[in-house]
Amino acid sequence: MTPPEGGAIDVAGSVFAIPDITRRPNRAEIDLNTRSSLTATLSLLDQPPFGFMTKADRPVTLGDGQAVVRTQLSIPLVQRVQLDDVDYTVAGQITDFRSTVLVPGREITADALALTATPAGMEITGPGNLGVVPFDVTYTQGFGPAARGRARIEGVVTLSDAGAKDLGLGLPADMLSGQGVAEVAIDLVRGEAPRLQLSSNLAGLGLSLPDLGWSKPQGGRGTLEVDATLSQPPAVTRIALNAAGLQATGTISLRSGGGLAEARFNQVTLDDWLDASVTLTGQGRGRSTIAVTGGAIDLRRMPDRGRGRGDGTGSPFTLQLDQLIVTDSIAFTGFRGEFTPRGGLNGSFTAAVNGEGAVTGTVVPVENGSAVRIQSDDAGTVMAKAGVFASARGGSLDLQLIPRATDGVYDGQAEIRNIRVRNTNALAELLNAISVVGILEQLNGQGIVFNTSRVDFLLTPDAIEISKGSAVGASLGVSMAGVYQTGSKRLDVQGVISPIYLVNGIGAIFTRRGEGLFGFNYRMRGTAEDPAISVNPLSILTPGMFRDIFRQSPPALNREGIAEPAPEVAPDPPPTRRPTPVERPEGDG
Repeated sequence: MTPPEGGAIDVAGSVFAIPDITRRPNRAEIDLNTRSSLTATLSLLDQPPFGFMTKADRPVTLGDGQAVVRTQLSIPLVQRVQLDDVDYTVAGQITDFRSTVLVPGREITADALALTATPAGMEITGPGNLGVVPFDVTYTQGFGPAARGRARIEGVVTLSDAGAKDLGLGLPADMLSGQGVAEVAIDLVRGEAPRLQLSSNLAGLGLSLPDLGWSKPQGGRGTLEVDATLSQPPAVTRIALNAAGLQATGTISLRSGGGLAEARFNQVTLDDWLDASVTLTGQGRGRSTIAVTGGAIDLRRMPDRGRGRGDGTGSPFTLQLDQLIVTDSIAFTGFRGEFTPRGGLNGSFTAAVNGEGAVTGTVVPVENGSAVRIQSDDAGTVMAKAGVFASARGGSLDLQLIPRATDGVYDGQAEIRNIRVRNTNALAELLNAISVVGILEQLNGQGIVFNTSRVDFLLTPDAIEISKGSAVGASLGVSMAGVYQTGSKRLDVQGVISPIYLVNGIGAIFTRRGEGLFGFNYRMRGTAEDPAISVNPLSILTPGMFRDIFRQSPPALNREGIAEPAPEVAPDPPPTRRPTPVERPEGDG
């Protein structure tokens, strides 16, 4: 038998029988056993009175392969046979199958597929590969009028890094590991790009986004849902991921030559530290740039691995955030920054502190992480909004933070110029204690101007230890050292206050920074809003070079980061300095 396409069909072993020759009209039973190319078999099924492929608006050249098929038909022996008069079943096997027609632009191969057909439609089912992606699916082709030009593929596929690369998804290198399975459904409509739906519980598949410090182990589960159009290039119209604390929904577009064009996630939440929009823009060869826009990042809860990779292998990224939360009381608003991990975290940013007080910043790599430099032309507003000092006005700020080996601990230095201080309780109490009436009136009026202020400090998550601080102006000079507990807002600070510093400061070469030749030793303890002030009046009689006779050892932090009170009487100098929170004696674990 030779149909119009596909070559000859071997029908050896077929049987034509009339079981009952007395029946009117009589019926023939045909047991048709065929061996041929797949194209020849489909071409035969497309002949009158069937016309299956034509009615389905599908070509008989769906793919290459060999078909061994058994067709059982019951046909009335009349002049004109109608399709409704024919009963039939078709069952067979297709071997060495290959097709680039079922999914345009993608090659489907299979060693053996099962073929069945009834008056309702045709199915081809079995395991195979879409490119290098393994699958086990069923191709369904209806024969009714409503199915004209429509077909569907359903089944499961294997998810892996090799499969993602073969499909040209352009995912970051090392994002996928292991293997998982997903349920898929592909709707095929003639003249339109196939539409894919995919869902998976991600079991067995490892996922990793090093730039966000996120990963899902292969043993973990989650949910992945994808809606895509298999056009050229493919486009993911919806992707939703929920796994290991990460929730993300968005769209993905691919380049015509393969690789990621853009992945835009309108909402990304990760644990309790990220809630923002994220856009990945492909740069070729599995690389991309990352833009985080809108939303908030909470640095208090961010894992260390999510603060940027310092090995130079991460992706450049930009941040445009509504809020970057630094501490319980400090947040950068309107944050804008550009960063790169090359050689360590590098970048610059602009922001406002708690809605006011504009700052600019620079981040550079150092031995223990990333050092930060923050500058502002409105130091008073920055300090007030940060909750550090509410009585300052104007001035410029230059703050530097250098990380130590212990997480969250920094050596810091701050320099403030030309700042005016007004109506501060602590300083007013101090001036009142030393009976400096003129300067006190100045404080309550236009304020006291400090031309230069400088502080060297140790910053921990719970406290600030001031090792050396000074504020110098024409009217007053102040030095300080001690501890401020950021949580309880309690302080224990001591130092020297030197009135009329413009004259008194002539002898400063014999004293510490911020102290005049003559001054009063003071100590402040309690809360920042209402400190208790004590002054040693005898210290004014002692020139600066001998003032340490009356000076106590300043408060400091112990290795747990807790403030230790200063002794009431200055002890002999210890043989070594008190350990800081980052130091651990041997055997302390």
